[in-house]
Amino acid sequence: MNGPTESPHVSVNKLGRYLTATPALRKRLIDAQKHPPDPQYLHYPEAAHAITDFLCRGQDEAILRQHQHRLATTVFADAFDAHRAQLCIQAIENYRQFHPRLGLRGVVASEVGHEPPSLEMAGVSIRVWPQVVLQTVDKHSNNKVGVMKLYFSKNHPLDERSGQYIAMLLQAFAEQHLTPLGPIDPKLVRVVDVFAGHEYLPPKARTRRLCDVQRACEEIAARWPVQ
Repeated sequence: MNGPTESPHVSVNKLGRYLTATPALRKRLIDAQKHPPDPQYLHYPEAAHAITDFLCRGQDEAILRQHQHRLATTVFADAFDAHRAQLCIQAIENYRQFHPRLGLRGVVASEVGHEPPSLEMAGVSIRVWPQVVLQTVDKHSNNKVGVMKLYFSKNHPLDERSGQYIAMLLQAFAEQHLTPLGPIDPKLVRVVDVFAGHEYLPPKARTRRLCDVQRACEEIAARWPVQ
């Protein structure tokens, strides 16, 4: 197990849940961020890699099939890894079926990288960590920029409020770090709930939601030392 980290931080996915959670769940979410599980228990890194590879290499479905075949034919050392591979195969298939509804034809994707910068709010580092940067050119030949975040959970699908909070923070990340590439287009800012087959875009009204995030981060920072 990893030891507790010193400074308050939260992943954007967990913050999205935190903002709509009961008090008891909020406490558990902070504890899980302060005492993260061993990395081997992360279920979907291979699926995230496969989908990112697909998006960045021309959106050819054969790439997704190749990743599924590799996972299906690999002999794993233990039952946990074999089960994780099956979950990833299912996640890749769910995304493959959902992808045409995203309307990304003509959009160029590039990988964000392994450790992109965080958003800082009220003493808390928000780890947004999108998978890909999305870019397109409008009818006036102007570059437009966005980002995509993949969300994986079979048991905890995003609801409308959580999805919009995450999309709003994704837009804030893009505005803070990606404007040198061109203006941020909210229509290119996507949160994709892979198992639910649903996407979320940033809401147009952000002031109240940003206040909600500010208050949630203040609460996380205050609870962090005693959690």
